[in-house]
Amino acid sequence: MDAQAVKKYFTPKWEEFSSHGKLEDVLEASLASTIRASAMQMKVLDEFRTRMQEQRKLVAQASRADKEHKQALEGLHAALDSARTTANAAQKVAAEAFEAANKEKRRLLEEAKSRDEEISGLRRDLELSEIGKKEAEAGKREMEARLASAEADFVANFHNTKAYTNFSDYFARVGQQEVLTALRNNHPDFDVKSLEARFPPPDVEGEEDS
Repeated sequence: MDAQAVKKYFTPKWEEFSSHGKLEDVLEASLASTIRASAMQMKVLDEFRTRMQEQRKLVAQASRADKEHKQALEGLHAALDSARTTANAAQKVAAEAFEAANKEKRRLLEEAKSRDEEISGLRRDLELSEIGKKEAEAGKREMEARLASAEADFVANFHNTKAYTNFSDYFARVGQQEVLTALRNNHPDFDVKSLEARFPPPDVEGEEDS
């Protein structure tokens, strides 16, 4: 208890008591008043200590709460940074995958276009080859017809050709030589030299023609 409180509550009592009591009573009353004041001071001091302890506990709790709050904020910031890093990495991977897909798509489109052009070229070549095949078949048929016609014409007019004349002359001479040979064999005394000069063998004429 402070001095003002002591003066306010105990001084009037003391003055009233001292005006009527004896010295012992005054001392006893003074001592009792002092004891009561000390007890009051001890009570106030204990209460102050209790309040201080509670205050320190509150401060400690507030400090722990502040520390936990800071740790939570740091954890949140770290989680946000990690999430941001992960998101950036995922975005980068997604962008790379998207770019790779677009690149592959462009490659496939170019390849498909090239294949279409190649197929169109092959189709044109096939059409041309079909035309060429038809023309070749037509030419072959025409050639076969011409050959057949030429063969028929050759056979029909073979007797008018030089080959037929040579062929006939050849076999005629062969026959003549057979006759001359038979004369020499059957008639050794018959002179066939004049006939040999008139009818020479085929090979002799062939040598002369060559």
